[in-house]
Amino acid sequence: MTAPGEVLARRLLLPLHERLRGRSTIPQWRRLHAADRLDPSTWEAWRLEKLRALLAHCLREVPHYREQLHAAGLVRPEAVTLEDLGRLPVLERYTLRTQADRLIAPAWRDRLIRYSTGGSTGQPLVFYTDKHREACLNAQKLRARAWFGVLPGDRQVDFWGSPIEMDRQTRVRRLKDRWLLNQVVLSASHLSPGRIDAYARFLATWRPRLIYGYPTVIYRVAQHLLEHPGRLGDYRPRLIACTSEMLLPHLRETIARAFVCPVANEYGSRDGGMIAHECPEGHLHILGEQVIVEVDRPDADGIGDLLITNLDGYGMPFIRYRIGDRGALTDAPCPCGLPLPRLREIQGRANDFLVGQGGRLVHSSTANYILREIPALRQYQLRQRADHSFDLILVPSRPLTGAEEDHIRQGLCRILDEAVAVRFHPTQGIPPEKSGKYRWVISEALA
Repeated sequence: MTAPGEVLARRLLLPLHERLRGRSTIPQWRRLHAADRLDPSTWEAWRLEKLRALLAHCLREVPHYREQLHAAGLVRPEAVTLEDLGRLPVLERYTLRTQADRLIAPAWRDRLIRYSTGGSTGQPLVFYTDKHREACLNAQKLRARAWFGVLPGDRQVDFWGSPIEMDRQTRVRRLKDRWLLNQVVLSASHLSPGRIDAYARFLATWRPRLIYGYPTVIYRVAQHLLEHPGRLGDYRPRLIACTSEMLLPHLRETIARAFVCPVANEYGSRDGGMIAHECPEGHLHILGEQVIVEVDRPDADGIGDLLITNLDGYGMPFIRYRIGDRGALTDAPCPCGLPLPRLREIQGRANDFLVGQGGRLVHSSTANYILREIPALRQYQLRQRADHSFDLILVPSRPLTGAEEDHIRQGLCRILDEAVAVRFHPTQGIPPEKSGKYRWVISEALA
Protein backbone atom coordinates (compact mmCIF):
# COMPACT_ATOMS: atom_id res chain seq x y z
CA MET A 1 0.00 0.00 0.00
CA THR A 2 1.38 3.43 -0.98
CA ALA A 3 1.99 5.66 2.05
CA PRO A 4 0.50 9.17 2.10
CA GLY A 5 2.73 11.60 0.28
CA GLU A 6 4.76 9.04 -1.68
CA VAL A 7 2.92 9.61 -4.98
CA LEU A 8 3.06 13.38 -4.45
CA ALA A 9 6.78 13.21 -3.75
CA ARG A 10 7.43 10.98 -6.77
CA ARG A 11 5.41 12.98 -9.28
CA LEU A 12 5.86 16.55 -8.06
CA LEU A 13 8.01 17.34 -5.03
CA LEU A 14 11.15 15.30 -5.81
CA PRO A 15 11.31 16.36 -9.50
CA LEU A 16 10.75 19.98 -8.46
CA HIS A 17 13.43 19.72 -5.76
CA GLU A 18 15.99 18.34 -8.20
CA ARG A 19 15.21 20.98 -10.85
CA LEU A 20 15.60 23.75 -8.28
CA ARG A 21 18.97 22.24 -7.33
CA GLY A 22 20.01 22.37 -11.00
CA ARG A 23 20.02 18.58 -11.41
CA SER A 24 18.32 16.51 -14.10
CA THR A 25 18.01 13.49 -11.81
CA ILE A 26 14.48 12.34 -12.73
CA PRO A 27 14.91 12.52 -16.55
CA GLN A 28 18.22 10.68 -16.14
CA TRP A 29 16.51 8.03 -14.01
CA ARG A 30 13.78 7.49 -16.61
CA ARG A 31 16.39 6.98 -19.32
CA LEU A 32 18.34 4.50 -17.17
CA HIS A 33 15.16 2.68 -16.19
CA ALA A 34 14.37 2.23 -19.88
CA ALA A 35 17.97 1.10 -20.56
CA ASP A 36 17.41 -1.96 -18.37
CA ARG A 37 15.37 -3.39 -21.25
CA LEU A 38 17.92 -2.70 -24.01
CA ASP A 39 19.52 -5.55 -25.87
CA PRO A 40 23.27 -5.91 -25.12
CA SER A 41 24.50 -4.61 -28.49
CA THR A 42 22.38 -1.44 -28.29
CA TRP A 43 23.50 -0.88 -24.72
CA GLU A 44 27.20 -1.35 -25.64
CA ALA A 45 26.83 1.16 -28.48
CA TRP A 46 25.40 3.72 -26.04
CA ARG A 47 28.29 3.24 -23.61
CA LEU A 48 30.87 3.59 -26.39
CA GLU A 49 29.14 6.75 -27.58
CA LYS A 50 29.45 8.22 -24.07
CA LEU A 51 33.14 7.30 -23.86
CA ARG A 52 33.88 8.95 -27.21
CA ALA A 53 31.99 12.09 -26.18
CA LEU A 54 34.01 12.31 -22.95
CA LEU A 55 37.34 11.86 -24.74
CA ALA A 56 36.40 14.49 -27.32
CA HIS A 57 35.63 16.88 -24.48
CA CYS A 58 38.97 16.09 -22.79
CA LEU A 59 40.86 16.63 -26.05
CA ARG A 60 39.30 20.09 -26.40
CA GLU A 61 39.04 21.24 -22.81
CA VAL A 62 41.32 19.44 -20.32
CA PRO A 63 45.10 20.16 -20.47
CA HIS A 64 46.20 16.97 -18.68
CA TYR A 65 44.22 14.64 -20.92
CA ARG A 66 44.92 16.60 -24.07
CA GLU A 67 48.59 15.76 -23.64
CA GLN A 68 47.87 12.14 -22.80
CA LEU A 69 45.55 11.60 -25.75
CA HIS A 70 48.08 13.08 -28.17
CA ALA A 71 50.87 10.97 -26.67
CA ALA A 72 48.73 7.83 -27.05
CA GLY A 73 47.79 8.71 -30.63
CA LEU A 74 44.10 8.97 -29.73
CA VAL A 75 43.37 12.21 -31.56
CA ARG A 76 40.21 10.93 -33.26
CA PRO A 77 37.84 10.17 -30.35
CA GLU A 78 35.06 9.21 -32.76
CA ALA A 79 37.12 6.14 -33.74
CA VAL A 80 38.15 5.07 -30.23
CA THR A 81 37.23 1.59 -28.99
CA LEU A 82 36.94 0.34 -25.42
CA GLU A 83 40.24 -1.50 -25.89
CA ASP A 84 41.96 1.79 -26.83
CA LEU A 85 41.25 3.08 -23.32
CA GLY A 86 44.11 0.92 -22.05
CA ARG A 87 46.60 3.01 -24.02
CA LEU A 88 46.15 5.89 -21.58
CA PRO A 89 48.16 6.03 -18.34
CA VAL A 90 46.55 5.23 -15.00
CA LEU A 91 45.38 8.26 -13.01
CA GLU A 92 46.92 8.00 -9.54
CA ARG A 93 45.91 9.89 -6.41
CA TYR A 94 49.32 11.53 -6.40
CA THR A 95 48.48 13.13 -9.75
CA LEU A 96 45.16 14.38 -8.39
CA ARG A 97 46.95 16.00 -5.47
CA THR A 98 49.75 17.59 -7.48
CA GLN A 99 48.11 18.41 -10.82
CA ALA A 100 44.47 19.03 -9.92
CA ASP A 101 44.34 22.33 -11.80
CA ARG A 102 45.36 20.69 -15.08
CA LEU A 103 42.63 18.06 -14.69
CA ILE A 104 39.89 20.69 -14.66
CA ALA A 105 38.02 21.87 -17.76
CA PRO A 106 38.38 25.69 -17.58
CA ALA A 107 34.95 26.32 -19.09
CA TRP A 108 33.41 24.36 -16.21
CA ARG A 109 35.14 26.22 -13.35
CA ASP A 110 32.09 28.23 -12.30
CA ARG A 111 30.04 25.00 -12.13
CA LEU A 112 32.45 22.96 -10.02
CA ILE A 113 31.55 21.64 -6.56
CA ARG A 114 34.39 20.96 -4.13
CA TYR A 115 34.51 17.56 -2.47
CA SER A 116 37.02 15.76 -0.30
CA THR A 117 37.52 12.23 0.92
CA GLY A 118 39.21 11.18 4.14
CA GLY A 119 40.23 7.56 4.53
CA SER A 120 42.67 5.85 6.81
CA THR A 121 45.78 7.33 5.20
CA GLY A 122 45.24 10.65 6.95
CA GLN A 123 45.70 12.44 3.63
CA PRO A 124 42.45 14.02 2.47
CA LEU A 125 41.90 14.02 -1.28
CA VAL A 126 40.31 17.17 -2.70
CA PHE A 127 38.56 16.93 -6.06
CA TYR A 128 35.68 18.58 -7.93
CA THR A 129 32.37 17.36 -9.23
CA ASP A 130 29.46 19.12 -10.92
CA LYS A 131 25.65 19.11 -11.06
CA HIS A 132 25.54 16.84 -14.11
CA ARG A 133 27.68 14.17 -12.46
CA GLU A 134 25.65 14.46 -9.24
CA ALA A 135 22.38 14.02 -11.15
CA CYS A 136 23.70 10.93 -12.94
CA LEU A 137 24.91 9.41 -9.65
CA ASN A 138 21.55 10.02 -7.95
CA ALA A 139 19.71 8.60 -10.96
CA GLN A 140 21.79 5.41 -10.82
CA LYS A 141 20.85 4.95 -7.16
CA LEU A 142 17.17 5.34 -8.00
CA ARG A 143 17.49 2.97 -10.96
CA ALA A 144 19.08 0.18 -8.89
CA ARG A 145 16.50 0.51 -6.10
CA ALA A 146 13.69 0.20 -8.63
CA TRP A 147 14.96 -3.34 -9.35
CA PHE A 148 13.55 -4.17 -5.90
CA GLY A 149 10.33 -2.22 -6.25
CA VAL A 150 11.52 0.94 -4.45
CA LEU A 151 10.53 3.99 -6.50
CA PRO A 152 11.56 7.67 -6.30
CA GLY A 153 9.64 9.38 -3.51
CA ASP A 154 9.13 6.19 -1.48
CA ARG A 155 9.85 6.48 2.22
CA GLN A 156 13.53 6.04 3.03
CA VAL A 157 15.57 5.90 6.24
CA ASP A 158 19.34 6.43 6.11
CA PHE A 159 21.63 5.25 8.89
CA TRP A 160 24.44 7.69 8.33
CA GLY A 161 27.39 9.33 10.06
CA SER A 162 25.45 12.43 10.95
CA PRO A 163 25.85 14.25 14.26
CA ILE A 164 23.08 14.22 16.83
CA GLU A 165 23.45 17.96 17.44
CA MET A 166 22.34 20.06 14.47
CA ASP A 167 22.41 23.75 13.70
CA ARG A 168 19.27 25.59 12.60
CA GLN A 169 19.99 25.26 8.88
CA THR A 170 20.52 21.52 9.21
CA ARG A 171 17.28 21.12 11.18
CA VAL A 172 15.34 22.96 8.47
CA ARG A 173 16.86 20.72 5.80
CA ARG A 174 15.95 17.61 7.81
CA LEU A 175 12.35 18.77 8.14
CA LYS A 176 12.20 19.44 4.39
CA ASP A 177 13.65 16.02 3.59
CA ARG A 178 11.18 14.22 5.86
CA TRP A 179 7.95 16.03 5.10
CA LEU A 180 8.50 16.79 1.42
CA LEU A 181 10.88 14.12 0.14
CA ASN A 182 10.09 11.22 2.53
CA GLN A 183 13.73 10.87 3.63
CA VAL A 184 14.85 10.57 7.24
CA VAL A 185 18.46 10.38 8.45
CA LEU A 186 19.15 8.55 11.72
CA SER A 187 22.55 9.19 13.26
CA ALA A 188 25.06 6.35 13.22
CA SER A 189 26.87 7.91 16.16
CA HIS A 190 26.43 7.04 19.84
CA LEU A 191 24.44 3.84 19.30
CA SER A 192 23.37 3.11 22.86
CA PRO A 193 20.84 0.31 23.45
CA GLY A 194 18.19 2.93 24.21
CA ARG A 195 18.82 4.80 20.96
CA ILE A 196 18.82 1.60 18.92
CA ASP A 197 15.48 0.62 20.49
CA ALA A 198 14.07 4.05 19.64
CA TYR A 199 15.22 3.60 16.05
CA ALA A 200 13.52 0.21 15.85
CA ARG A 201 10.25 1.67 17.12
CA PHE A 202 10.50 4.52 14.61
CA LEU A 203 10.97 2.06 11.75
CA ALA A 204 7.90 0.12 12.86
CA THR A 205 5.83 3.32 12.99
CA TRP A 206 7.07 5.18 9.90
CA ARG A 207 7.44 2.01 7.77
CA PRO A 208 10.01 3.08 5.16
CA ARG A 209 10.25 0.99 2.01
CA LEU A 210 14.03 1.48 1.88
CA ILE A 211 16.60 1.30 4.67
CA TYR A 212 20.02 2.54 3.56
CA GLY A 213 23.38 3.01 5.22
CA TYR A 214 26.46 1.47 6.80
CA PRO A 215 26.10 -2.30 7.17
CA THR A 216 27.86 -2.28 10.55
CA VAL A 217 25.23 0.11 11.90
CA ILE A 218 22.24 -1.69 10.39
CA TYR A 219 23.74 -4.91 11.77
CA ARG A 220 23.65 -3.43 15.30
CA VAL A 221 19.96 -2.62 14.83
CA ALA A 222 19.36 -6.12 13.46
CA GLN A 223 21.02 -7.69 16.50
CA HIS A 224 18.69 -5.68 18.73
CA LEU A 225 15.64 -6.81 16.76
CA LEU A 226 16.63 -10.46 17.06
CA GLU A 227 17.09 -10.02 20.81
CA HIS A 228 13.70 -8.28 21.11
CA PRO A 229 11.26 -10.15 18.83
CA GLY A 230 8.14 -8.26 17.80
CA ARG A 231 9.68 -4.76 17.78
CA LEU A 232 8.81 -4.30 14.08
CA GLY A 233 5.31 -5.78 14.30
CA ASP A 234 4.22 -6.69 10.76
CA TYR A 235 6.47 -4.09 9.12
CA ARG A 236 8.97 -5.33 6.51
CA PRO A 237 11.00 -3.04 4.21
CA ARG A 238 11.25 -3.80 0.51
CA LEU A 239 15.01 -3.38 0.47
CA ILE A 240 17.99 -2.78 2.71
CA ALA A 241 20.84 -1.29 0.68
CA CYS A 242 24.26 -1.27 2.32
CA THR A 243 27.03 1.12 1.33
CA SER A 244 30.46 2.56 2.24
CA GLU A 245 31.71 -0.59 4.01
CA MET A 246 32.30 -4.23 3.14
CA LEU A 247 29.02 -6.15 3.45
CA LEU A 248 30.52 -9.21 5.11
CA PRO A 249 28.55 -12.49 5.01
CA HIS A 250 27.70 -12.54 8.72
CA LEU A 251 26.41 -8.95 8.53
CA ARG A 252 24.21 -9.78 5.55
CA GLU A 253 22.83 -12.95 7.15
CA THR A 254 21.94 -11.22 10.43
CA ILE A 255 20.33 -8.21 8.70
CA ALA A 256 18.27 -10.41 6.37
CA ARG A 257 17.14 -12.62 9.25
CA ALA A 258 16.06 -9.66 11.40
CA PHE A 259 14.25 -7.64 8.72
CA VAL A 260 13.03 -10.53 6.51
CA CYS A 261 13.72 -8.67 3.26
CA PRO A 262 16.34 -8.50 0.49
CA VAL A 263 19.74 -7.08 1.43
CA ALA A 264 21.75 -5.59 -1.44
CA ASN A 265 25.26 -4.23 -1.71
CA GLU A 266 25.85 -0.78 -3.23
CA TYR A 267 29.42 -0.10 -4.32
CA GLY A 268 30.72 3.38 -5.02
CA SER A 269 32.71 6.27 -3.63
CA ARG A 270 32.79 10.04 -3.64
CA ASP A 271 35.73 10.16 -6.02
CA GLY A 272 34.83 7.20 -8.24
CA GLY A 273 31.08 7.75 -8.40
CA MET A 274 28.35 5.14 -8.39
CA ILE A 275 30.07 1.97 -9.60
CA ALA A 276 27.93 -1.13 -9.01
CA HIS A 277 24.79 -2.39 -7.30
CA GLU A 278 23.52 -5.83 -6.49
CA CYS A 279 20.50 -7.11 -8.41
CA PRO A 280 17.69 -9.30 -6.97
CA GLU A 281 19.62 -12.36 -8.15
CA GLY A 282 22.49 -11.41 -5.82
CA HIS A 283 25.03 -10.31 -8.46
CA LEU A 284 26.93 -7.02 -8.56
CA HIS A 285 26.21 -5.17 -11.81
CA ILE A 286 28.50 -2.39 -12.97
CA LEU A 287 26.46 0.72 -13.71
CA GLY A 288 28.20 0.92 -17.04
CA GLU A 289 26.45 3.98 -18.44
CA GLN A 290 28.30 5.93 -15.74
CA VAL A 291 31.56 4.03 -15.27
CA ILE A 292 33.91 1.71 -17.11
CA VAL A 293 35.75 -0.67 -14.77
CA GLU A 294 39.11 -2.27 -15.61
CA VAL A 295 41.25 -4.62 -13.54
CA ASP A 296 44.91 -3.60 -13.43
CA ARG A 297 47.56 -6.34 -13.19
CA PRO A 298 45.17 -9.18 -12.29
CA ASP A 299 46.59 -12.16 -10.41
CA ALA A 300 45.98 -15.81 -11.26
CA ASP A 301 42.43 -15.50 -9.88
CA GLY A 302 41.68 -12.40 -11.96
CA ILE A 303 41.87 -10.06 -8.95
CA GLY A 304 43.70 -6.76 -9.25
CA ASP A 305 43.43 -3.02 -8.64
CA LEU A 306 40.22 -1.51 -10.01
CA LEU A 307 40.51 1.36 -12.48
CA ILE A 308 37.47 3.59 -12.87
CA THR A 309 36.57 5.83 -15.83
CA ASN A 310 33.62 8.05 -14.95
CA LEU A 311 31.69 8.82 -18.14
CA ASP A 312 29.62 11.63 -16.60
CA GLY A 313 32.39 13.72 -15.01
CA TYR A 314 33.08 16.61 -17.39
CA GLY A 315 34.20 19.31 -14.96
CA MET A 316 37.10 17.23 -13.62
CA PRO A 317 37.25 13.99 -15.61
CA PHE A 318 38.50 10.78 -13.98
CA ILE A 319 39.88 8.42 -16.62
CA ARG A 320 41.46 5.10 -15.59
CA TYR A 321 41.52 6.25 -11.96
CA ARG A 322 43.04 3.84 -9.43
CA ILE A 323 40.32 3.97 -6.82
CA GLY A 324 42.16 1.95 -4.18
CA ASP A 325 39.92 -1.14 -4.22
CA ARG A 326 40.66 -4.61 -5.50
CA GLY A 327 38.28 -6.90 -7.32
CA ALA A 328 37.57 -9.08 -10.32
CA LEU A 329 35.23 -9.01 -13.34
CA THR A 330 33.20 -11.80 -14.89
CA ASP A 331 31.59 -12.38 -18.28
CA ALA A 332 29.03 -14.80 -16.86
CA PRO A 333 25.43 -13.83 -17.70
CA CYS A 334 22.97 -13.00 -14.94
CA PRO A 335 19.47 -14.55 -14.77
CA CYS A 336 18.05 -11.07 -14.06
CA GLY A 337 18.47 -10.17 -17.74
CA LEU A 338 20.06 -6.75 -17.25
CA PRO A 339 22.45 -5.72 -20.05
CA LEU A 340 24.97 -4.45 -17.50
CA PRO A 341 28.44 -6.02 -16.99
CA ARG A 342 29.26 -7.69 -13.68
CA LEU A 343 31.82 -7.57 -10.91
CA ARG A 344 32.63 -11.08 -9.74
CA GLU A 345 33.86 -9.85 -6.38
CA ILE A 346 35.06 -6.83 -4.44
CA GLN A 347 37.85 -7.35 -1.94
CA GLY A 348 37.83 -3.87 -0.48
CA ARG A 349 40.47 -1.27 0.01
CA ALA A 350 44.16 -2.00 0.38
CA ASN A 351 44.02 -1.05 4.07
CA ASP A 352 41.45 -3.80 4.63
CA PHE A 353 44.29 -6.30 4.36
CA LEU A 354 46.36 -7.80 7.16
CA VAL A 355 50.05 -8.51 6.64
CA GLY A 356 51.36 -12.01 7.26
CA GLN A 357 54.72 -13.73 7.13
CA GLY A 358 56.97 -12.46 4.35
CA GLY A 359 54.62 -9.57 3.56
CA ARG A 360 51.79 -11.85 2.42
CA LEU A 361 48.44 -10.01 2.29
CA VAL A 362 45.48 -11.59 4.08
CA HIS A 363 42.04 -10.09 3.59
CA SER A 364 40.43 -8.86 6.79
CA SER A 365 37.32 -10.98 6.24
CA THR A 366 39.46 -14.01 7.16
CA ALA A 367 39.90 -12.59 10.66
CA ASN A 368 36.18 -11.87 10.88
CA TYR A 369 35.41 -15.54 10.28
CA ILE A 370 37.49 -16.40 13.37
CA LEU A 371 36.05 -13.71 15.62
CA ARG A 372 32.41 -14.31 14.64
CA GLU A 373 32.68 -17.84 16.08
CA ILE A 374 32.76 -16.35 19.59
CA PRO A 375 29.11 -15.69 20.57
CA ALA A 376 30.13 -13.48 23.50
CA LEU A 377 31.63 -10.84 21.15
CA ARG A 378 28.92 -8.25 20.66
CA GLN A 379 31.28 -5.81 18.98
CA TYR A 380 34.99 -5.77 18.27
CA GLN A 381 37.79 -3.97 16.49
CA LEU A 382 40.99 -5.75 15.55
CA ARG A 383 44.09 -3.57 15.18
CA GLN A 384 47.24 -5.01 13.64
CA ARG A 385 50.36 -3.13 14.70
CA ALA A 386 53.47 -2.54 12.61
CA ASP A 387 55.18 -5.60 14.16
CA HIS A 388 52.16 -7.73 13.00
CA SER A 389 50.88 -8.19 16.58
CA PHE A 390 47.21 -7.58 17.40
CA ASP A 391 45.19 -5.51 19.82
CA LEU A 392 41.63 -6.82 20.03
CA ILE A 393 39.26 -4.21 21.44
CA LEU A 394 36.07 -6.02 22.36
CA VAL A 395 32.64 -5.43 23.85
CA PRO A 396 31.73 -8.83 25.37
CA SER A 397 28.38 -9.93 26.74
CA ARG A 398 30.44 -11.82 29.37
CA PRO A 399 34.16 -12.32 30.06
CA LEU A 400 35.83 -14.57 27.51
CA THR A 401 36.97 -17.97 28.68
CA GLY A 402 40.58 -19.05 28.40
CA ALA A 403 39.58 -21.50 25.67
CA GLU A 404 37.93 -18.72 23.65
CA GLU A 405 40.99 -16.49 23.94
CA ASP A 406 43.21 -19.39 22.85
CA HIS A 407 40.91 -20.03 19.88
CA ILE A 408 41.30 -16.41 18.77
CA ARG A 409 45.08 -16.40 19.28
CA GLN A 410 45.59 -19.63 17.38
CA GLY A 411 43.28 -18.58 14.56
CA LEU A 412 44.94 -15.19 14.01
CA CYS A 413 48.43 -16.72 14.07
CA ARG A 414 47.27 -19.40 11.64
CA ILE A 415 45.96 -16.96 9.02
CA LEU A 416 49.20 -14.92 9.21
CA ASP A 417 51.32 -18.09 9.20
CA GLU A 418 53.45 -16.66 12.01
CA ALA A 419 53.41 -16.45 15.80
CA VAL A 420 52.32 -12.99 16.95
CA ALA A 421 51.09 -11.51 20.22
CA VAL A 422 47.35 -11.01 20.64
CA ARG A 423 46.30 -8.58 23.39
CA PHE A 424 42.70 -8.38 24.65
CA HIS A 425 41.13 -5.05 25.69
CA PRO A 426 37.55 -5.37 27.00
CA THR A 427 35.56 -2.12 26.94
CA GLN A 428 31.99 -0.85 27.28
CA GLY A 429 31.71 0.45 23.70
CA ILE A 430 33.68 1.20 20.56
CA PRO A 431 33.06 4.66 19.09
CA PRO A 432 32.69 5.10 15.33
CA GLU A 433 35.07 7.11 13.18
CA LYS A 434 34.20 10.73 12.41
CA SER A 435 32.31 9.52 9.33
CA GLY A 436 30.09 7.33 11.53
CA LYS A 437 31.53 4.08 10.16
CA TYR A 438 32.56 1.24 12.44
CA ARG A 439 35.73 -0.38 11.18
CA TRP A 440 36.17 -4.03 12.13
CA VAL A 441 39.80 -4.41 11.14
CA ILE A 442 42.57 -1.80 10.95
CA SER A 443 46.12 -2.64 9.92
CA GLU A 444 49.12 -0.43 10.53
CA ALA A 445 51.49 -3.03 9.07
CA LEU A 446 51.03 -1.74 5.49
CA ALA A 447 52.16 1.78 6.32
